Amino acid sequence: MSEQPLVSILIPTFNRADLLSETLNSVFAQTYTNWECIVVDDGSTDATAGLLASYIAKDSRFKYYKRPDTYLPGGNGARNYGFALSKGEFIQWFDDDDVMLPDFLNFKIASFNDTLEMVICSGSYVDENLSNPKNIDLRLQTFLYKDYVLWQFRVLTPSILFRKTFLEGKLLFTDKIIRGQETELFSRLFFKLTSVHYKILNVPLFLYRQHETTKSAENKIYVPAYKYSQSYINIQNLKRAIEIRDCQLINRCFQTLMVYFFMSLKHGDYSTTAFVYKQLGPLLKYENKFIFMEFKFICGFLLRFKRYSYRINKRWKTMELC
Repeated sequence: MSEQPLVSILIPTFNRADLLSETLNSVFAQTYTNWECIVVDDGSTDATAGLLASYIAKDSRFKYYKRPDTYLPGGNGARNYGFALSKGEFIQWFDDDDVMLPDFLNFKIASFNDTLEMVICSGSYVDENLSNPKNIDLRLQTFLYKDYVLWQFRVLTPSILFRKTFLEGKLLFTDKIIRGQETELFSRLFFKLTSVHYKILNVPLFLYRQHETTKSAENKIYVPAYKYSQSYINIQNLKRAIEIRDCQLINRCFQTLMVYFFMSLKHGDYSTTAFVYKQLGPLLKYENKFIFMEFKFICGFLLRFKRYSYRINKRWKTMELC
């Protein structure tokens, strides 16, 4: 590794000029100086362009691009376009409302060796005003992939500094979903990743801003596209859990999918219900023929006649496959 390798910081943004300046100030204040910061605008109508112009005038390491139509709208397309533009040996995706602590890059780069593909650091949850920090404890209980899927190991978008060659040639942020994009990507990348290829720094190096108003609203409103995305992620993780024969993961993914099946049925989101039914059936047939037959007929009946049953829901969401 060269002495001062270039780090590409990739930040998608949309109408957050009021918060983005704090993020960019934290990039500018890094003790590690060999970086480029690529901000990809996903169609902002606020003062984002003017804000970036002022930063670029101050420091040419800041770069500003608008997402082209060849990339789908949304954070996925903006992140992938940023990667295509990047020139660094290392890749750091970051969000437009979070803040790097001064040694964020320095500590990560200093931790790399020739076998590592990524360095994962901790951070702190903060409120909208970057106050009341609560540190994230990054200690593995089992192994990386399993702890992440069980959400016992809380890796967030800013957590990981990647070696670029590790990402090249891989599918990055998929356009199949609009929610949990980093969860889907990290689950894929962590699967069967051996410990010689990653290092964990259980040191909070960034501030992860939580928007209480948004979180409260999301908890109250059923959004079909979000539930489809979550179902898609859990189907993929169930397939991986079956491949490695981990019963705890198998049961957790299966039970979560049954929650989504009945939740989408209850809210009249029949496309998500049908997706879970279609994708889950073949996996159950392979795992447990008795549960498969019951699922096929009972859940198939409910889907066909668009009927929700609290009693059946209560039973299925605690059922175990193994």
